[in-house]
Order: sequence, then structure tokens, then C-alpha cells
Amino acid sequence: MAVQAAGAQVCTSLKKIQDGTMNRVFSLKFDNDVDLIAKIPFPIAGPRHFCTASEVATLDYLRSEHGIPVPNVRAWCSTADSTPVGAEYILYDRIPGVPLHDHNRTEAPILKDPYVQVLPAVRRIESRLASTHFSQIGSIYYKEDMPDSLRDRPLYAPHISPTANSARFCIGPTVDREFWRAGRASLDINKGPWSNVHSYMFALAACARASIDELRTDPSMQKDYHDVVTDYETLVPHIAPQDSQYILWHPDLHASNIIVTQSTDPCTLRGIIDWQGACVAPYYTQLDPPPAFTAEEHPLVDSSKDDGPELAVQLDTLTDPEQQRLARLALRRAWHAHLHQILVSSEDPELAHDLYEPMGVMAKRIMTRPATLITRGFEEGLDLIRHSFLMSRGVWGLAVGVDKGGVPITPFPLHISDEEEKRITKELALRRHEASAADEVLERLGVPLDGEGIVDVQDYEQGKREVEDSRRALLDKAVSQEEKDHLVETWPLQDGKVSLTAESCH
Repeated sequence: MAVQAAGAQVCTSLKKIQDGTMNRVFSLKFDNDVDLIAKIPFPIAGPRHFCTASEVATLDYLRSEHGIPVPNVRAWCSTADSTPVGAEYILYDRIPGVPLHDHNRTEAPILKDPYVQVLPAVRRIESRLASTHFSQIGSIYYKEDMPDSLRDRPLYAPHISPTANSARFCIGPTVDREFWRAGRASLDINKGPWSNVHSYMFALAACARASIDELRTDPSMQKDYHDVVTDYETLVPHIAPQDSQYILWHPDLHASNIIVTQSTDPCTLRGIIDWQGACVAPYYTQLDPPPAFTAEEHPLVDSSKDDGPELAVQLDTLTDPEQQRLARLALRRAWHAHLHQILVSSEDPELAHDLYEPMGVMAKRIMTRPATLITRGFEEGLDLIRHSFLMSRGVWGLAVGVDKGGVPITPFPLHISDEEEKRITKELALRRHEASAADEVLERLGVPLDGEGIVDVQDYEQGKREVEDSRRALLDKAVSQEEKDHLVETWPLQDGKVSLTAESCH
């Protein structure tokens, strides 16, 4: 199939280059100098057919409608039983260049830093996506892959004029894993598209209820979860914005997904890869500065200065060369984040407001946080959902409006006692402490914190030993048997704990 897609006679090289969390990826070279990437999704990546069909259509849409440099698809199949490959697949042209992450160094002057050189191009893509509003919440597909009932709906919101090219696409079911993972693919629930936020938020509640009944766990837990979903449904009419924009956004724009030239004199953008799982959703759930241009707080970096970050200590006071290197790297990352904010503020103030102002996207995200958690009660715990109710209560006036005295016009509809609030807050603080201890272990191992502990096979045994040593060290520090028992039960890096990245969507 690859030889046919490449228009070649012979495949001269086929190498597996990645077994990631979501996909198996191959590099293929041919006798006519064509260079392709083949991707086969694992069952955890997303729903059958929809995951592949939506990614291909989304790539075509981005390239043809907006001129965004994304991989060019040579061939694909979204139905495993209809192809001799025996699996869903996508064959792309390889984008020449290297990941921006390969240029993650500290020697170059800041204005010649490859991250800074490609920043204007990344900003233009962000602005284009943020200003393109769709008619519904869901995912992008070719019309021929969707039923007639969805084909006739407009792609864009009324204020955006369609083009001849955009007429090829429509919004269909979401590929958001929350509606498909852990057996939800077989549930009779609404998976989109949705024409308004109310419908979308109530669909999340229905998804949670169906999951509760399907899993048939402890009856007491089921009842508690049903009660929490009922409380959430009480909030929905208030926290779902009446008017909202639905946008497409890259699901994970870290530096490994930004392909640039190998040369840094200058360094230019060649393409943006890995759009798998991209959805059209309310803008406040999507908008975030790209991870490639964000920085965690670092004790050796002072980011409070208006004229830019600086080291909080003199480098020569750090006697360890590795400490010095990490300090310089943290400072460089802080500058990447600082310059992203400056450029967006200068070129697109509206987007900057949404990304960086506390009363922009962040306020709406806090208000609507219950919707992002309601389907994760079994995995994240009900107290995390209950805590999101407290967060919504804290910004309630933004949702319902306030009178001249600053009092919300409509009282918060849920009763949460002071005792219950203290219990939820204490429980969450304890969980966060345990999670941070586990994160420290993963950081020492060089494991991405969002990967739930996944390591290369050659590092597995060492990783297991270090995780167990850390767990025992925490147990030794516990001051009571109750604290030890709680740690044994809740320690996240152990057999039997739910892994979101290991749940099939088929």
C-alpha cells in the first residue's frame, strides 16, 4: 500500500521509529526518493473510524483552508477490515527538518534562539485558529464520511462566510476520548455534534451516568456519584455560557510537534504535526499558550520583572555544573514564555486577553471546571468534582451577574456546608501532596508527568525500583498508622490504579 501511495517500484527501507502511547509509527523510503511516515493508531488513541477519518480531514482542512503547514496525506484508511494492511493507517509525506525541541539549548543570544525565530509564525497560526468560529461542537470530517443529516449543517458560525473549499467539510461526532474510553464506545449516549454548550454539558452528564450504571461497582459509590452528577446538572444552566465561540486548536503543541529547519541561521517553521484528537470545542476549554512557549515556576528564576526574567542567584554560587546548566535552561524557557506573551499582546490583543488576563479564559475555565471533571469520578475521585463546585461558587457572580452591592443576583444553587468544604479541601491537599511526591520520582527518571509513568523498556526495572524506594521512604515518614494506610491505598504509581492512557476507545 505504501509503494502504491509513493508511486514507487520498491520500498528500500522500513523502520519502526516509535511505539508511543497512542500510535505505532514507521519511516518508509522508496526507490524514487519519496520519504513517508506511516502511523497506525492503537485502540487507546480514539474511536474506530472517527479518530483516523477526523485527523485526515482536519489536516486537509488546515492546509487547504488556512495554509497552515501540516503533513500532506498520501493515503489512508479508517476501516481496518477493508484494507490488506489489516489496520487503520495514515501515510504522510515526511516534513523535512527537525523538532524544535532539538534546538533546546542556551548558548545562542535570545533573539537568535530558534524558539524566538519561529515564534511569529506560531503566533500567526494561533491567531488564525482563535478567530475561526465553527457552528457546532464536535470534530471535523469530510462530508462523505458523515450521514446526510450532518452534511447539510453549516461548517462555520453565521458571521463567517463559507468558501468553496470549506464546503467539503462538516462537523461530526467528537473524538474526545472522554466519550469513548473505558467501554463508552458501546454506550448509547450522544457523542455529538452539539449546537450549543448546554447540550454539550448535559451530554457529559449523560455520559457519566451511563458509565456509572455500566461499571456496576460498589452500590454506595454509584449512589454518591449519581448524586454528584445531579448537582452538576443543577449547575449547568448557570455555568454554560449563552453565547460562545467554538474553535479548533492543536491538542498538544509542545516543541516536539513543531518541525523547523535544521539550520538556525535562520531557523524557520516547516510544519506542525500530531493533530490526532483535535476537536472543535468552546474556546475557553481550548485556548492555552502552547507548551513549547510556557515555563514552570523555578526557584532560581525571577519572572516578576517587567523587562523580562532573570536569574535569582549568581551562577557562580552554584558549584555543580549541572545545576548551572539547568538554571540557564530554566531562564531560557522563562524568556520563551515572556516573549510569547509580549508578541501576542502586540499583534493580537484580543487573543492575549483570553490567554493571559485573569478575567479572560481563566475565569470561564474555573466556572466550567465541573464539566471537564464530571466523567472522571471513578478515576479522579468524587472529591475533585466536588472541589470544582467550590471553584464555581468562588466566581459565581461572573456567571449570573451581581447587584450594585456586588452580591450575585441568583444564589449559588448547591448547599455545601463549612464542614464539607473543609473535608474536601483537606482530602484534596493530601492527594496533591501524594501526587507531587510521585511527580518528583518521575522527574528524576526524566519521565513526562502527563505520561502516567510510561518509560522506555530498558528503563523499566530501574524505574520500578526507584518508585518503590520513594514509596517506602514516604511510609517511613508517616506519623500514624492511618496516614500509612491512606498512602498505601492512594499512592498513584502502583498496580491496580486506573490509567487513563491505557483505556481502550474501541
